[in-house]
Amino acid sequence: MIRSVFGIGLGSGLGSGLGAAVAAGLVASLAGGCRISLEDTDTGDDSITGRTCVVSTTSQPCLDAVNQNPVTLTWIEKNIFTTSCIFSGCHNGDPSLQGKVDLRAGMSYAHLVDYTSTLDPTRKLVVASDVQSSYLMLMLHDFSPDMATPAGGAPPADIGYMPQGTGGMPLCCQKLDALERWIKAGAPSN
Repeated sequence: MIRSVFGIGLGSGLGSGLGAAVAAGLVASLAGGCRISLEDTDTGDDSITGRTCVVSTTSQPCLDAVNQNPVTLTWIEKNIFTTSCIFSGCHNGDPSLQGKVDLRAGMSYAHLVDYTSTLDPTRKLVVASDVQSSYLMLMLHDFSPDMATPAGGAPPADIGYMPQGTGGMPLCCQKLDALERWIKAGAPSN
């Protein structure tokens, strides 16, 4: 009798087709329910994590995010901040509330890592090596506010979750996972 990778017997005769079908069904159900990241905070149940992202199978930058290892700040600036965060009046260095969190290339590190949030002065935007304490990830709706460290509330209603310049579309899961990997790696400057 041959055993599959799942330990299911795939003997000869009528049972082998059934065993192979069961193994194929398990593989399909596991693949369909998994995100790219298998982090310990990824339960696969968005009602628990509060995550609103979608795994993109068509966006090349989202697909490319999977292969970024290690994730560099330069890659994040080019593929996440420039395309989703830097717009007229948004995170571009202008004197507005949003502009003060300058996410332009070469400026973002100083405005993220160990930088106090203007929306919640009790929090830092990025806490190196600690995703759940990084207010940036809460603002990107990577997890629900009650999963933050310490637990908190949703962003102010007049501001909302980010990014806003994308027509209400959250970042794809792959980009959020890349940001998580960068933070967990200590949020290096590059």
